[in-house]
Amino acid sequence: MDKGVLGILKFALSREIEGMNFYKEKVKSVKDPDVKEVLEQLSEMETDHVRYIEKLIENVENGNDISKVEAPKQDTSFFNDREKKELTSGKIDEIASELSILRMAYLIEDDFMHFYANSAEKVEDENAKKVLTALSSWEKEHRDMLYSMYEERSKEYWDEMGFTPLF
Repeated sequence: MDKGVLGILKFALSREIEGMNFYKEKVKSVKDPDVKEVLEQLSEMETDHVRYIEKLIENVENGNDISKVEAPKQDTSFFNDREKKELTSGKIDEIASELSILRMAYLIEDDFMHFYANSAEKVEDENAKKVLTALSSWEKEHRDMLYSMYEERSKEYWDEMGFTPLF
């Protein structure tokens, strides 16, 4: 096993816990049911990631093959269905607040995606590469869905304001 894999996994665990806690906390403050549902789903997925990484760490520490840990099933149908849904309109202040939360969530997932992809490139163990690449792929799905939702909400916000900035 590559010496750096354990360090990568322990760092990943702390980041996944941060993400999980972010989603759990923000779900309390959003009003829009669509945004709330997305944050709840992401919180559950990050909880699965935390459990998975904990098992990976345990395997590495015990000298076992990292590929022996079964990955959680990633139900991407939620994200596919989510993209087809129309967003409900909300009060302008709520939309602005939720835009900020969606942007932060997007950045968290983007950061996770890049961290796992970069880590996969640096480890020598092929099984670890596969695990880290899979994690990167999951985070990319989360990131892309959040960006799509952010774009929809941004359009709704600017439509409500009667103005579209030039950027």
